[in-house]
Amino acid sequence: MIQISQIAAANYHYKRYSMEYFLDSVARLGFHNIELWASGPHFHLDYFTYQDIKKLNKKVKERGLKTICLTPEQYVYPVSISHPDPEYRKRSVEFFCRHIEAASLLECDKVLVTTGIAYLDVDETEMWKWCRESLGEICKTAEKEGIYLPMEAFTSFTTQVFNRVEHISKMIKEVGSPYLKGLADTDVMETTGKDTIHDFIRELGNNLMHVHFVDGNPGGHLVPGEGKLAMVEVLKELNSIDYKGYLGLELLDRRYVMNPEKALKDSLTWFEKHLE
Repeated sequence: MIQISQIAAANYHYKRYSMEYFLDSVARLGFHNIELWASGPHFHLDYFTYQDIKKLNKKVKERGLKTICLTPEQYVYPVSISHPDPEYRKRSVEFFCRHIEAASLLECDKVLVTTGIAYLDVDETEMWKWCRESLGEICKTAEKEGIYLPMEAFTSFTTQVFNRVEHISKMIKEVGSPYLKGLADTDVMETTGKDTIHDFIRELGNNLMHVHFVDGNPGGHLVPGEGKLAMVEVLKELNSIDYKGYLGLELLDRRYVMNPEKALKDSLTWFEKHLE
C-alpha cells in the first residue's frame, strides 16, 4: 500500500519564498522527499556552479530530505527536442544533459523530460523522428550518469503528437534505453480526456516510474480534494499494482502562492484520511 513516505513535496508554488524557506517548510511538515522544480528564482541552472549545486544538496540533506526528481522548466522556456530547427533541438538536448549532470550532484536519480511544443503546421512523422533522435542523445548522458528519465505527455492543447500514454510507451520502445520511463499526471490526463490512470498502468507496466498526483477541474493542478477529479480512485488503482514510486505534488494554482505551506499541509491531511 502507498505510504506517506512516498509523497514528494515540490517548490512550484513556493516561488514567492526563498529556497531555504521551502526546505524548512517541508521539513517542518514532516516530508522526507522533494521534487525540485529547476527554475528561477530557486534553481535556474545558468546561475549555479557545480559548487553551488553541491551546497544546495548539503542544505537538502541537513534537513533530512532527499531530492527524488529534478524537473527542469520546459514549458514556457525555449526548450523543445522536437523543434524543426536542428540548432534549437541541439540546444534543447544540451539543456537536458546539463540537468542530468546537476541531478547527479544532487544525488537524485530522476530528471523529468518532455517533447516540447508541437507546431500544428509541421509534419507529425518528422516531428516524432526529431523527438526520438533527441531523446536518444539525452539517454546517452542519462545512462552514463545513472539517471532515469520519466517522460510526461503534455495536454492536447500543447502537442497533438505526444499527448497519450500510448505515445509514451511507443517512444520508450523506439528509443530502446532502459533509462527512459513514463510519468502519469492526473490533471494532464483528465484535461486531455483520452486516457485514465488505468490506461497508464496497463500500457506502461513497470515503466510507470513517477506520478504527479494533483486534482483539477480539470486543469489547475490543485491540492487533492479541492477539484473534481476521482483522486480516491486513482489511489486505489495505484495500490492495486503495489506502486512503489513517488507521488509528486505539482501544485500550480496561484491561490497557493501566498501561503504555500497551507497547501502542502492540506495535501497531507487528504492523504492521512485516504491512506489506510
